[in-house]
Amino acid sequence: MKITPSFHAQHSPMGAHSSFTLGMFGAVGGFALEKGGPAENGTFIGYKTASGKLHYLPFFAEITNDMERYTLDDMKNQTNTVIYGESDIERDYQWATDSFKAPNIDFKITTPFFAIPDPATASLEELKFASCPAVFLSLTLTNDSDEDWEGFFGLQTQKYWSALNGAPGQKGFTSRNELGFVTSDSESQPFCDFTVERALSGEHTQKNFLLGSIAGVHFAVPAGTTKTLEVVVGGYISGNATFNRPTRYAYTNYFSGLQEVFSFAQENLGRYMEEAATRDAELAASPLSEDQKFLIAHATRSYYGSTEWLTDGDRPIWVVNEGEYLMMNTLDLTVDMLFFELRFNPWTVRNVLEFFVENYSYIDEVFSPDDTAKLYPGGISFTHDMGVANTFSPVGYSSYESSGLDRKCFSYMTCEQLTNWVLCAGAYMAKTGDSEFLKKHQPVFIQCLESLLNRDNPDPEKRNGLMNMESSRTKGGGEITTYDSLDHSLGQARNNVYLAGKCWASYLALEQMLNQLDESGLAAEAHQGAVRCADSLEKAFDSTLGFIPAVLEFGNESAIIPAAEALVYPWEMGLKDAVSLDGEFGSYIRMLKRHLENILKPGVCLYDDGGWKLSSSADNSWMSKICLNQYVAREILGIQYDGEERADAAHVQWEVEGSKFYACSDQFASGIPKGSLYYPRIVTNILWMNE
Repeated sequence: MKITPSFHAQHSPMGAHSSFTLGMFGAVGGFALEKGGPAENGTFIGYKTASGKLHYLPFFAEITNDMERYTLDDMKNQTNTVIYGESDIERDYQWATDSFKAPNIDFKITTPFFAIPDPATASLEELKFASCPAVFLSLTLTNDSDEDWEGFFGLQTQKYWSALNGAPGQKGFTSRNELGFVTSDSESQPFCDFTVERALSGEHTQKNFLLGSIAGVHFAVPAGTTKTLEVVVGGYISGNATFNRPTRYAYTNYFSGLQEVFSFAQENLGRYMEEAATRDAELAASPLSEDQKFLIAHATRSYYGSTEWLTDGDRPIWVVNEGEYLMMNTLDLTVDMLFFELRFNPWTVRNVLEFFVENYSYIDEVFSPDDTAKLYPGGISFTHDMGVANTFSPVGYSSYESSGLDRKCFSYMTCEQLTNWVLCAGAYMAKTGDSEFLKKHQPVFIQCLESLLNRDNPDPEKRNGLMNMESSRTKGGGEITTYDSLDHSLGQARNNVYLAGKCWASYLALEQMLNQLDESGLAAEAHQGAVRCADSLEKAFDSTLGFIPAVLEFGNESAIIPAAEALVYPWEMGLKDAVSLDGEFGSYIRMLKRHLENILKPGVCLYDDGGWKLSSSADNSWMSKICLNQYVAREILGIQYDGEERADAAHVQWEVEGSKFYACSDQFASGIPKGSLYYPRIVTNILWMNE
């Protein structure tokens, strides 16, 4: 489909929690570090003709002039200016490259990504190549006129610039030695000034003038010639990156500062371009639609913009920040980003799982909502997250979860986080066969099974496979799910069929891993948990409604798509018989297929534009979960429905038009982003590459 070329995208090195956010016309953006949204600066790209007319790509909100702070001279003799608009610009949006073509201007941003090698086994050179915090820019000007031009590239900052003290031949600027740019183009000249126009006017020749907010380079493009400028932008944070637990960015192990980052990036430009070309070709060759390819490319960029590859001494710590919220390793995001990480760097999954066990697990008790004062044995679970804004939470606690709330935002997610850890571990084991990890955490797997059973009911005779008990950490309140801002159809954890499906999948994951550990008796107990859960859910199908209600209490009649979400986990673990229409759980699987076929209809769980509505009773949908459930419906259940082709086109519009400033958002109400902006979770759509 035809979409506007005007939308922000993140362009981010792997694990550096930085982003060169650019693409929306007439908007601020630029390079920023550790920020849950776009930078607030302009990027100035274009050329000036000999007759005095400036031509710009539209990557700024307005042409400001900080000179007015120092003098009353407002440069009234400004030349004519052309700012290219939407009708002038074509955009080619690939997996690792993002290109803009305007009259006489070609501008490309390249963000290579590839498998990050396991620090435990990789060579120094491999780790250096993967951790280099740089993004690559290429500007080509084609002067087909009969007058000479002056090309330019410039970045704005609010924190002042200083000239790069780089290697011979390097030209560029840095801001507080934390971010900057470099080129080694021999014909270009650096500048720092209040405006690009003033810099090109030759009004002064002081190369060390530093009062201006815009730094860049300019270069001659004689009539009838073509000129290409290669630029590297990057960021670097030295010293401790986090608080309450001192860690550093991994790249500080291999680079002493921006100067070394820039030199290495320039020296290895060819290798980085090859990696980017490989990714572009891989996505282009897939049989997916153009809309689906766009959504994968968009999500991937947003994911890497939230990633931090840290080190605590010799130990790597992988962190994915929760977009605008900046919560660290939110476990209900980890379980969704799992498939992307297992495809590229499985060691990060193990790293996060083990960090949860060591620092963010806890033991609780449980109670029945009928008697909140009487406590029973609960078991192990895991916190919602590890902290926020580079501040690690105290051991055993998240930054998010609060006691005393009853099924409201910020309540505990004890049961869901238990299933999330188990499902991540099960998928990791199925992907890697890591016997060391399996054996090391044998006691944890046994604890997880006991905890899951107790959250059903501590009395084995009363178990039905669902979550029926609440965590003592709620102090009499009720737990919620990852759908924390929805109504009870998806927000409430107890007796919720979405969470029940994850319990079912967790029992199957534990059965597989416990069998591998020769714990056959416990494996059989896990299997019986899955059987009980599937039987309870199958019996709960309401033939009058035509679907299984979202919550199996209080006469709930909401229809939810994620009732079938958990099928993805056994499928990806290789347990294909468990999700087969004719397998042991065939009756349960056939019920879920019938459920989805009956609710994927306009006015129920489809919007008028064809987009997916996760709950019939709440106008709130998460793009990450939509992508995941689309995979379940198409690939696992083989569902097709009238108007299916409209869904992806609608979801593209949600991102491009609805979230054009925040690059990639997850939470939408009727196609309008309401939260979860600048978000990494949408990489669930990497699953589409398996179809």
